[in-house]
Amino acid sequence: SVQCNSAQCFQLRSELSQVETLYSLLKKTELCLEINVANISGLDDQINETEMTDFKASVVAFEVQKNFANKFFSNKAVAKSLIDDTSGNLLDNLYKLLYVFTKNKKDSEKTTRNIIKIAIKIGMLQRGDKFSREEKANLVKIQKNLRTVAMTLISFYQVDHTYDRNFVIKYLTELETLLKNLISNHLTDKSVGRVEQIFGVVKTPEFLDSVYVPKKNSEMREIMGTVVSDLNCCLEAGIL
Repeated sequence: SVQCNSAQCFQLRSELSQVETLYSLLKKTELCLEINVANISGLDDQINETEMTDFKASVVAFEVQKNFANKFFSNKAVAKSLIDDTSGNLLDNLYKLLYVFTKNKKDSEKTTRNIIKIAIKIGMLQRGDKFSREEKANLVKIQKNLRTVAMTLISFYQVDHTYDRNFVIKYLTELETLLKNLISNHLTDKSVGRVEQIFGVVKTPEFLDSVYVPKKNSEMREIMGTVVSDLNCCLEAGIL
């Protein structure tokens, strides 16, 4: 055994006490860090949930319609809202789907706003009787194509093993071309660019597979169930 005098023993006890105090402080600090990390993680979840639900299509649609009407129309033929509750619900849930896919609030809002802007402007041009006979025929083609796409998206979701990515992309590509041709004589290149931005997201294999390939993205799959319900409501109401 090691012998020590009183002074040495006192010093050893003092150093041991300091080590124990330091160890206790370290354990408390570690616990605080764990709590803070947990709180931050919970806060991130709350922020993500808020970002995913604070977008309202009806509010955006009202702003777009008001601004476009003030610039291009002088009568009240376009005063009635072009986005009803059914369409608004569909757009709200589409935004959520895009948000989960991109993990980016700004990008998701941009795509959804562009959809609203193009839909509103086409609707107002139609109400203002701005389309030629040929353009009206093209608008009918667009409506038929859009209905086919909606019914296809519903079917692929509800019936297992029917998903055909190339089929969807084909119809979405045709829809993009028809829309660009329709608006090019009435709206700016910026609006044409908005159409390209929309389809640059929704017709990509990654986006479509995330919705339809089993277990690829369970959160998107769940939201798509609500989108499908909204699409059915729009079809029944004659909106699509």
